[in-house]
Amino acid sequence: MNLPNKLTMMRLFLVPVFVALVFLEIGEFARFNDFIAFAVFAIASFTDYLDGHLARKWNMVTDFGKLFDSAADKLLCGSALMVLIYVFTAVCTDVFEPFVMGAFAICVTVFAVVIICRELFMTAFRSVAASKNVIIAADMPGKIKTVAQMLGICALLLVPDLMFINHTAAIVLFIIGFVGLAFGTLMAVLSCVLYLRKYPQVFSETK
Repeated sequence: MNLPNKLTMMRLFLVPVFVALVFLEIGEFARFNDFIAFAVFAIASFTDYLDGHLARKWNMVTDFGKLFDSAADKLLCGSALMVLIYVFTAVCTDVFEPFVMGAFAICVTVFAVVIICRELFMTAFRSVAASKNVIIAADMPGKIKTVAQMLGICALLLVPDLMFINHTAAIVLFIIGFVGLAFGTLMAVLSCVLYLRKYPQVFSETK
């Protein structure tokens, strides 16, 4: 197994570690468990860029890497979105008034559903396209979507522990993270629509 594939497997291994850290709200560890979870998520997100970059640079692109890199990305992002629903409903309850936090929690749940459904749809779309020898190139809205989602998730992960240190800073970071996640969701929908318009032949009955 080459280095890029090892990085992909490491990202898969870090997913359950990241989720477990978020839920470890135990005693004094609850004051910095989310900081550690953020670090794990940031490292895993960086390997997403690094493994692809190295695979292309060193000409180590493999079928294993193509399959598991995509799976690792979706597991990491999907897990983080599910975790954020928990963070909003059970941990970040004192950032704003309960009614406002409830509205934020509903929005984040909608964002998570939209993003996960979009990823599942695009996986099927790419599979059908590949069967018809249609190459789906990554577009700019899709790249912006990924960056915005990752930054939004990272910012929101820091909020629970930051509440112990500086409530005002936690509120600012909360708003930044929420806006980033909302923008990432918008870009996810936009990029999906653009793919459908750009590759209508995928829905054709002929190969």
